[in-house]
Parts: sequence; structure tokens; C-alpha cells
Amino acid sequence: MKGNRLKGKVAVVTGAARGIGFGIARKYVEEGAQVVIADVLDEGEQAAKELGESAQFYWIDLKSREAIFQMAEELYEKYGHLDVLVNCAGIARPCPTFKLKEETLDEVIAINMKAPLFTCQAVGKYMRKNGGGSIINISSGNTRMINVGRVPYGITKGAVNLLTQQLGAEWAIYNIKVNAIAPGWIRTEMVETPLKKGILNEKEILSVSPIGRFGKVE
Repeated sequence: MKGNRLKGKVAVVTGAARGIGFGIARKYVEEGAQVVIADVLDEGEQAAKELGESAQFYWIDLKSREAIFQMAEELYEKYGHLDVLVNCAGIARPCPTFKLKEETLDEVIAINMKAPLFTCQAVGKYMRKNGGGSIINISSGNTRMINVGRVPYGITKGAVNLLTQQLGAEWAIYNIKVNAIAPGWIRTEMVETPLKKGILNEKEILSVSPIGRFGKVE
């Protein structure tokens, strides 16, 4: 079902080359938005083509604060306004905590915690300049329901929740709304790979699901 709730809006969606991020980007296009797929995966180019003229792919390594601010500047110069930001990019790297390496933790922190903060800073600057906007941070059900072997993911998504609360209070005076969505188990590539490797157990996951199945991106 298509509409025009986002007609004339420019939305930046990180991690939108596939999975939940792509689902969000697709729905935004259907609602009339101009969408920027900001991702390090080259699949983003095909994703943008699939969505048509209302989507563009912007290759970016979100571990770089400089690259994030450069992207925001370039997009603002191109479109003249940035209205929506969705911080969806994320990685999990599940492993037993006794085997957790510092470089693994640093990688998860860089993508799941630092990148959303810096992207909020970079895009939020232009939202404030233009009188407001909407930021949506993708958190996780893992912040409420604990899953063994996912310490880096869990603690960084917990930080996303606090970031959302902090900025929601601090930026309300600029008419910038900051909210978070915490999906449950959605069957995306991010979940499918550890399932196939035996890192995640499908039976255990579904045993605590009220509906007894994985959620769908749609």
C-alpha cells in the first residue's frame, strides 16, 4: 500500500543495503520520500536501483567520524534539507564472553554505538538549521531479554537506548524527535548466518517467542 506521508522528505537510512534497513528504505520510498541508502556493502547499489529514482546509494564506512560528517554535508548541499535519519547499521559478532577479543569489541562499539552518535551529530546539525526532523535509532530486544554470548551487541544496543533518551530530551527544543525501535527476532541475514553456523539455536529462540516464529522485515 503506497501513500504520501513522507512526500518531499529526505531520509538517510544507514545499513539499508539489506535486512531491516532495506525494508525501511523501501517503505519510505513508497511513502514518497527521497531515500539515501548509507552502507558499506556494495549490495546497496543494487538496492537503490530496485527502489528506483527516489533512492540513491551512498557508500560509507561508518567507523569513520570524518566520513559521516562529510556525507551529511554533501547530502545537505545536494538536497537542501535532511528530514529523517534512521540509524539501522549494526553488527553482532556473537561469541562466548571468555573468548571475546578486544578488536571484536572495538568493532562492535564503533558500528553500534559510536556511529549512531556521530550520525546524529552530523545530520542533526542540519535538522536544527532547518527547524526540526526525526531520528529513529534501531535498538534491539536483546536490551530487555538476555541472550548468552552476545555481550558486545547487548551492551552497545543498551547504549543506543540511553543515547535516544539523552538526545530526545536535549534536542526537543530544536523540534528534533528522537525515538528508538527495538525489534525482536527478525529473520534477516544477520540472524540467518549464526543460525546456520550453530551459534544461535532456533528452537531456543522460538521457545520464548509468544507467536512461536521469527518476525518478518515487512
